[in-house]
Amino acid sequence: MKKHLSLTPSDYIDASTVTRLLVVSYFVALALQLVDGANIMLLAKPFVSESVANLVMRSSVLVLSAMILFGVFRRQAALILALVVFWPSYMTMFAGSDVSAFWRDLALIGGLIMSARNSAKSEGESNGEHGAEDHTLETQVIPLVSNASSKKIDDGVYREDLNLARSV
Repeated sequence: MKKHLSLTPSDYIDASTVTRLLVVSYFVALALQLVDGANIMLLAKPFVSESVANLVMRSSVLVLSAMILFGVFRRQAALILALVVFWPSYMTMFAGSDVSAFWRDLALIGGLIMSARNSAKSEGESNGEHGAEDHTLETQVIPLVSNASSKKIDDGVYREDLNLARSV
């Protein structure tokens, strides 16, 4: 007798997990200065020395990337990391740098925001808001005839307004 194998979402890696891994790997490489990207030091440079800004921003990007990867406050970390990358990239582009680097960073920020959105859905499912077995769409029934239309409306008020408007 054959046994049917049924896979649950925890038994395989889905596309959002792979996307999150790829996007986070870029930010880890950016923090380790293995790739050229947004100069993340620009955010802290006005407040502290260059070496401290370098250390603070690199470590914060690494911590945020790890939080996204391991699922610790994933949504918040993704949104903060998106801001941390957007502003230096925007400042660099505004200062006269090439626009292609800004668009690359925007695409990666889009991946982070998708990751934040997808993690919010999966967190809602794990909190019991949606059952694992229930994959049906919830629909809202909207009546064709509402109760308000069955009530008698006094047209006298509307006719007076209409007559007033016509006279002008």
